Amino acid sequence: MIVSMLKPTLFIPPVVALAMACIWLGSQRQSISNLERQSEVLRKAIAARTSDSTAASPQDKSSPSAKTAKNKEPIDWKQFAARFGDMNRSGGAGDMREMIRFQQRLMAMSKEELITALDEIAALEFPDETRNMLEQMILGPLVEKDPELALNRFIDRIHDKNMGFSWQLSNAMQQWAKKDQAAAIAWFDQQIAAGKFDSKTLDGKSQPRILFEGSLIHTLLGADPKAAGRRLAAMPEDHREETLSRFGFQQLKTEDQLAFAKLVRDQIPEKDQAHTLANQASRLVKKDDYSEVDGFLDRIQATPAERGACVEKAAVSGIQRFNLEKKISREDLNSMREWVGTQAPEAAGRATGLALANALQSRHKLEFAEAAELAVQYHEAADNDDVLYSFLEGWPARQNKEQARVLAAKISDAKRREEILKNLE
Repeated sequence: MIVSMLKPTLFIPPVVALAMACIWLGSQRQSISNLERQSEVLRKAIAARTSDSTAASPQDKSSPSAKTAKNKEPIDWKQFAARFGDMNRSGGAGDMREMIRFQQRLMAMSKEELITALDEIAALEFPDETRNMLEQMILGPLVEKDPELALNRFIDRIHDKNMGFSWQLSNAMQQWAKKDQAAAIAWFDQQIAAGKFDSKTLDGKSQPRILFEGSLIHTLLGADPKAAGRRLAAMPEDHREETLSRFGFQQLKTEDQLAFAKLVRDQIPEKDQAHTLANQASRLVKKDDYSEVDGFLDRIQATPAERGACVEKAAVSGIQRFNLEKKISREDLNSMREWVGTQAPEAAGRATGLALANALQSRHKLEFAEAAELAVQYHEAADNDDVLYSFLEGWPARQNKEQARVLAAKISDAKRREEILKNLE
């Protein structure tokens, strides 16, 4: 997990650290789907905060009694909101450390103090965006101390547009279910019956319901797999795959992986099963270490189709993690391809093309010409069109149409070549 390396004095519970990511990144217009990749950045920032604690600046070396006294001072919420806006605009590592220190202060407050803080914020004249940001910062620590109280306080906010409340409250649901499963489920079902989770969108999907059900099913999977199956079966069939993909940022426990695979095979339409399993496999990658994916595939007794989908997704995920730190190289791609060759050789070409396409959009991105050169080299070394086809079928190629058309001409399969050229019109 993100905070597993922290010293006890700096420990921030995982749900709070991820709530921080949701607020910090969300305030910079990042989508929830991007948080999984961005959490690696947060992990490094928190790790830096740990190392910096041994070499703190003079102002950080105040006595424990002085720090305690400072932490007991009333929080000037208007001042902090202004400061947070400045931090959000600069986005530096020092600002992240300041955020962590402030979150630690909130974590040290009692639930009564947190509720008082929420009341103080409610009484101040803030823009809605600022008020939401402050409330979400307090919500994380409140969830840790009393998830039931947090849920009852904010249940009417689960349909807010940015999904920040819904995401944090789904974690509150999970925390409560771990402590008192029967009470948490009874409360949840009462809220569903009262219409709190009814869809507010034209497609009929309730994203808060999907988030909450996913979190609850994740908790039930180890303790009561049959109950997990019943809950998923009660969801509309076209909502189930997304429900199982919304396990948040937590990996399945090793001992729950086979039960998860059984749930997928029993409840998810066949066409979506491999994709659902692949989403979980991709979360097991640690940069170029795919050993946990190997174990997952063995435990779930993956079929050839499931294995291919899992290997492809995991391979691309590993390259994406590299891209958080540096521009990918041929060596990185070769290492990935070597692993793919041990598990699903037929997926190597497609995984390579997708990885190169993703590398055009990362923080340390390749230029299109660089990625194209690598794609051609791998294409020429193979006996199929998989590398070029998967590299050119996505959005990055459409942003570089002229160069992409030159590459498309190298695709030997006429049908696939015409498909790509049509997309590039």
